[in-house]
Amino acid sequence: MESISISVKKWNKTIISLSLIMILGLSIRFVYYPFDVPIVIDSFYDFVYASKTVFDNGLPIGYAVTNTGWANFLSFLFLFFDKTNPSQLMDVQRTASIIISTITALPIFFILRRFVDYKWALIGSLLLVVEPRLLLISLEGINYSLFFFLFVLTIIFFLKKTSLSLFLSFACLAFCAIVRYEGLLLVIPISIMYFIKFRNKKSTLRFLGMVAIMVIIILPIGILRMQATDNYCIEYIFGTVCGQDGITNNILSGPRFFYTYIVLNEQLTESDSKIDDPSIEFHREAYDKQEGLNILKVIHESFSRLAKFLGLSLIPYFGFFIAFNVISRIKNWKGFGLNFDSILILSCTGIMLLPALYAYTRGIDEIRYVLVALPLFCIISLSWNKSVSEKILKNQSIIVILIVLILISSITFIEFNKRDSIHDRESFLVSQKIVELTSVTNVFHQSGYVKTAVLISDWPILPETSDSGRIIHNFQKIPTKNHHDLAEFISDSKKYGLKYLVIDKDNELFNDLRKDPVGYPYLNKIFDSNNFDFENKFMIYEINYKLFYDNDK
Repeated sequence: MESISISVKKWNKTIISLSLIMILGLSIRFVYYPFDVPIVIDSFYDFVYASKTVFDNGLPIGYAVTNTGWANFLSFLFLFFDKTNPSQLMDVQRTASIIISTITALPIFFILRRFVDYKWALIGSLLLVVEPRLLLISLEGINYSLFFFLFVLTIIFFLKKTSLSLFLSFACLAFCAIVRYEGLLLVIPISIMYFIKFRNKKSTLRFLGMVAIMVIIILPIGILRMQATDNYCIEYIFGTVCGQDGITNNILSGPRFFYTYIVLNEQLTESDSKIDDPSIEFHREAYDKQEGLNILKVIHESFSRLAKFLGLSLIPYFGFFIAFNVISRIKNWKGFGLNFDSILILSCTGIMLLPALYAYTRGIDEIRYVLVALPLFCIISLSWNKSVSEKILKNQSIIVILIVLILISSITFIEFNKRDSIHDRESFLVSQKIVELTSVTNVFHQSGYVKTAVLISDWPILPETSDSGRIIHNFQKIPTKNHHDLAEFISDSKKYGLKYLVIDKDNELFNDLRKDPVGYPYLNKIFDSNNFDFENKFMIYEINYKLFYDNDK
């Protein structure tokens, strides 16, 4: 009876401690929450897909989106909110991402408890909850928070090794793959580790049941997606496939990209760049196409980027913890022991870094592809030598100092890397203004908000798609980087219907226009941020082409 009482008290203490950690994580996130700033970039497409799903009462026809799991989840949430208010729905999307990112502390804690002491597991949960990159990503409203949560959940259920938890592990794996298709790779290490642990006839039948659960979850959404995108066809080596299931087509596109643009060294054409196909969605400027794509060079650069971003992910505090732990173990002649649990973590982390290599092959410089390694880093950071661990835990002041330093380093990092929410908000306001005036403008800093402004302006009418499944934006932004003269840019852009110029603080082409334009009688200033208490410089000029050509004479 006494042991039960002790167990209940310990469990209650755990619940309280984890709740405090999650409240802290939520609090920091809402401190940096970009109020009155709509979603943009990748999250925009998730929002459109989710909204279209709600309005159409089913998957949108013709929308070829790479990953739809997050959007499918959002569409369910949107049902409970005011669908006439797009701004509110965007807040729902962002808040859902924040909450999911925060509750990841729970499965992280239970993973860590298999490797470290109770108190260190709590500190590890804190490390992940306030990890600045995961925190900042959660504010964007993209699919990564849900993907990371399901990734961690898949591992912890498998580590429990009960029949129910194993089935739940494969169910989470299926949902993970639906959110981001690379999640399907987890089936490889998990299946191998399963048969290492279980080798009898009964376990084989159970494995088939686990795979069946995964297929039952993935297959219906895959079929529905193929039916909704059957107008979109891609030619592979083995033939033409119409429709996207969201998983196999994306997996096949990787080898297609590598073979076509690296092995065969084909040139990327202008028509290719307009196709909504993951195999050619890479940075055109990453490689010099005149030189070609050398296989060895690409592989070297990919592994170099992987090493660089893995190193950067140790900042601001994992590097310190790992270094201190390694030194303490060397001093005490103690190494890191490998058991079933640790091999599983290592293998799952390793397999999930393969998509990072593919992304870096495409020239994408994004650290989020390697953040799946953070649970492993967390384990290595806190797997102290027993004697060192006991010394630290006995001294409460050291624990307090560690927690304070973790929070300080995290917040400091966030302050240096956070988005400028004021500039974002003002960019959106300027975007709304320009959308009222025209459907064509020059590219300016944070002009990505233009498509959000168009969406809100046209709501509830949502963007249509092209034959390739790409979302059509009823707004054209003309690049300025290839022009060195303002008059040349205006003259060349007239054929596109350019009537207005948006001036911000960054574009060097418009340096002379940041003051009252002397010598530009053909430009009429119709908006000046100075008149609206903006913190950032924005102006909108109307072009008078009659005066422009008269002045040119």
